[in-house]
Amino acid sequence: MRCRLLGLALAIVFISLTSVLATEVQVLAQAAGEEAGGGRETRKMEDVEPAVNICAGCITPIFTTGSKGTITPYGRIELDGIYSTRNTNPLDPQQFNGYGTAAGRQGNSSSTLNPRYSVIGLRADRTDGKNTLAGVVEADFYGQSDTGNNLLPRLRLAYARYSPNNGKTSFTIGQDWNPIMGLLTDNIDFSIMGYTGNLWQRIPQITVRHKFSDNFEGLLTVMRFERGLSNCCGNTQARPTPGVGGNGGGPGSTTAFNDPVQIPYFGARFAYNGTGNMAGTMIAANAAYRYYRSAPLFPGLAANPATFTSGRDINSYVLGLEGVHQLGKPLRLSWELAYGQALGNEWFRWNQDLNWVTGAPVRTLTSWFQLSYAYSRDYTFLFGYGIDNPNDKDLKGSINAYGTAPGSAGYNSSIQYLSNQRTYLTAIHPIWSDLVMGFEWQHFWTNWAQPTTYFSKASNQADMFTLSAWYNF
Repeated sequence: MRCRLLGLALAIVFISLTSVLATEVQVLAQAAGEEAGGGRETRKMEDVEPAVNICAGCITPIFTTGSKGTITPYGRIELDGIYSTRNTNPLDPQQFNGYGTAAGRQGNSSSTLNPRYSVIGLRADRTDGKNTLAGVVEADFYGQSDTGNNLLPRLRLAYARYSPNNGKTSFTIGQDWNPIMGLLTDNIDFSIMGYTGNLWQRIPQITVRHKFSDNFEGLLTVMRFERGLSNCCGNTQARPTPGVGGNGGGPGSTTAFNDPVQIPYFGARFAYNGTGNMAGTMIAANAAYRYYRSAPLFPGLAANPATFTSGRDINSYVLGLEGVHQLGKPLRLSWELAYGQALGNEWFRWNQDLNWVTGAPVRTLTSWFQLSYAYSRDYTFLFGYGIDNPNDKDLKGSINAYGTAPGSAGYNSSIQYLSNQRTYLTAIHPIWSDLVMGFEWQHFWTNWAQPTTYFSKASNQADMFTLSAWYNF
């Protein structure tokens, strides 16, 4: 028995010594090999993260290590009670033009309750302390179809913004607010002074911004609507294809594939932001340009397809200034002034870009200003005025879409105008937390473009009153 125990003890000691010697030999061999370069590739493969097969259509996050992220839902619930002295188009939600003109027949007053300006959104942010990434998706309920009280959602914003240096330089891709002439008014009305001096839109873009210092910043942008959305409202251009006959692209083609507007806008903005005694001051210069060659109006969709002159070189451009001035602690002045040509729906000016008889581009001068007075924490008052003033000669002979003679049906419901002005007064009062009420009066004064045979201008005026309540969350 003692011999067996002694043999077992010797065996255990032998195995232990063998393991230790083997380990020491392995370490010495590894050290010698490393001195000669051996084992280096093995360590590289161990340190490198495994490759990832990225799916372009998948939405699952992959690269989340090494940074921190947040997801924030937000939105607004709003109800607007609107009364108009004529058939101005919050009462016809499918036609955006009437939001900013004195459209409709005199005396055809009416009212509506409108919940469509309610908004739902989601924001995602991620950073590692140096790189920052933000993404926003936002929708309201101004989809074009509202039949049967079915208010469809509409995409407002969908963009990603990346900065490699904590915001000094940033890259935006997706649908965001128009970065050119990007200053907005603070009034309640959905059109944000569109058609009356404010050139704005939410538009797909690629924009690079850079802060040169605390005071100076600039941007470059390429932007356009999805192809096929550049024309609207009964005047749709479609390029013919030789040898095919009529609209090109085959029997299943639609006018969207033959939109002549193929080139995006190229734009730049340079701004000064005040600091110190100039805090609250901003001055910016803007410019944008696009070229295309016009095509015939699509038969059956246009008011005057036979007389429209196509094949013109359309140089669309805008040059503008914008500014904000803090006149005192409670008083602030904001303004824009711009001159441009062939400015259409990318600038919230549907059907105002061309003369729809001659096909020539229309030049225009636009401007607006707003005084904002913060009387107290509980009350803010706004006063604003704007004008969109196209060149009368450029619109000579352009016939409105809804009437051709004085006294005819719809004579006072035109599309193109010689000038369009708006004045507004707004009072805003928070009820509790982020529940807010506001009241707004707007006055419109529109001179419509008429055929050359008419010696008197068709001039309309209208008043709109809005009582609104909204909850931002």
